[in-house]
Order: sequence, then C-alpha cells, then structure tokens
Amino acid sequence: MKKRHNFLWVIMAMVLFAFAFSKEFLPAMHPDEGISSSLSSSDEATSLHFINVGQGDAELIVCGDDAVLIDGGKASAGSTVVDYLSRQGIAELDAVIATHPHEDHIGGLVSVLDAFQVDAFYMSDEAMDTDIYEKLLDAIDNEGIQPQFPDIGDVIPIGDSGAKLTVLAPGPDSADTYSKSDPNTWSLVCRLDANGCSALFTGDTTAAVEKDMLRTVPNLLPCDVLKVAHHGSRTASSKDFIQAVSPSYAVISYADGNSYGLPNHEVFDYLEPLGTKIYETAKDGTVVLQLKNGKVSLAA
Repeated sequence: MKKRHNFLWVIMAMVLFAFAFSKEFLPAMHPDEGISSSLSSSDEATSLHFINVGQGDAELIVCGDDAVLIDGGKASAGSTVVDYLSRQGIAELDAVIATHPHEDHIGGLVSVLDAFQVDAFYMSDEAMDTDIYEKLLDAIDNEGIQPQFPDIGDVIPIGDSGAKLTVLAPGPDSADTYSKSDPNTWSLVCRLDANGCSALFTGDTTAAVEKDMLRTVPNLLPCDVLKVAHHGSRTASSKDFIQAVSPSYAVISYADGNSYGLPNHEVFDYLEPLGTKIYETAKDGTVVLQLKNGKVSLAA
C-alpha cells in the first residue's frame, strides 16, 4: 500500500507540472489568441483625435489596430477627414457613429464611407428630410452595411482591443421624448472606457438630455476627457452636468469667427474652476490625447 501511495503522488506531481508548463508557455505559442491578446492590447495606448473640421465635429478613436470614427464634419470637410485618417494609417474602421443627422456632423461621412472599409455603422433612430441625410443613407447602402440604432446601455466594442463605448443617451424615439424640432436632442452620447481611462462624447446633446443622464446614469458621467457638447453652446453643458463629469481635459470643436458666436463663456466659467485643461480646435488645431495606464496626456 505504501508503494502504491507513493506512485500515485508521483503521477499527480507529473500532471501538475505538465499543466503549469502549458500555462507558462501557451501565450508565447499563441500570440493572437486568448489571454495573451487581451494583455497585449491593454498595454497599447489609446489615442483620441479631435480633428479640426471647422464648424463641426469629427473624433477618431484608435486602439492599436482598431479604430472608430464619431461624426465627420460637413460635406466640405470630407476630404480633410479622409486625408487625416489616411495619414494615421487607417485602412478600415471597426465602426462609424453618426451622433445625429445635422450636416456638420454627418456630411463628411459620405466621403469616409467611399474611401474606407467600414464594418459597422451606428446612428440615431431619428431622420431628417435633407439631401445630405439621403446621401448618407445611400452611401451606407452602397457599402452593404445594415445601420444599427443603439439604445441606452448598448455597448459598442472597438475591435478586439478591449476598449468599449457605452451609449448613455438619448434612448429610442428621442424626438417624441425630447423635441421633434431640435435634432440636437437626438444626439447619441457615448462613454469610452480604455486603458484605465474614460471619455465622454456628447455630439450636440442638450441640457434637457443632460438632466436625464444625471438622473439615470450618474455613475457613468465622471470622465477624464469631455468632448464639450454642441461646440460650446449654452444650450448644453449645464453647470450640474459639468460638475458631475468633472473632466481633467475638455475639447471644444468649432470654427473661429463662426456666425453662432460659439463657444459661450459659460462653458469656460463651469470648467475652469474644476482645473480642467481646455483645448479648442479653432485655436489649437487638431487635438490628440493619449490614454495609457490610467493616465491622460497631450500627444507630442
């Protein structure tokens, strides 16, 4: 019995050693699979590009080999966006998000769809009867893409990077919920989580939608980076909302000398006391932020 007992212990030790050996070397043997893939992607910085498209919005998120574009400026900015993405080495977009159907957000996306492979397209479920909106729908159809209309809580993965966008507002039938006459209230609001950091992309959302987010998703509002809503208009960026987000960095996208008088001074009055570093595309050009190891920095 004693000899048999020792023999069993030897067999068990050999099995445990073989298991430990396979665990140690499996990532090296399979660099594109399983845990090794998630580890390598988490080590890569995520970059946020707030592209200078004049009076409009266009934001590029790059996580390693994966990329998502949020809005594309006016139609006249389409070539600017396409050229910028090309210079970043982008050949394929994992997703494009059109926050709402105003021309200064969706116009350039027609050129983007023509120039790049787009794997998924997300948009507000509300439509506008405009030429540029029809052109966008035609471009989506020509690419053979079935557009998706995300709801609150839906998650948009950014490739296999582990980064994700979570939809915070406005929910389905936003025209009935907020305003049939103000497409800004239909803007998709998305929170990015990547590399231990977070960013809030707000489109042209309004104070009414902000108020609802303060009530429904308060725990998801605090973020490191804020894309200031509606080019710094006083119709958004309420004091309570800005304080809830409390961003370390904020970016305002607009054209110098625009006819709307944007951005309004209230936005700065709310952000500056928080110690937020504020960047403006009209003054700073395209702004690029790096997210890595839980820290945000301005790209060199």
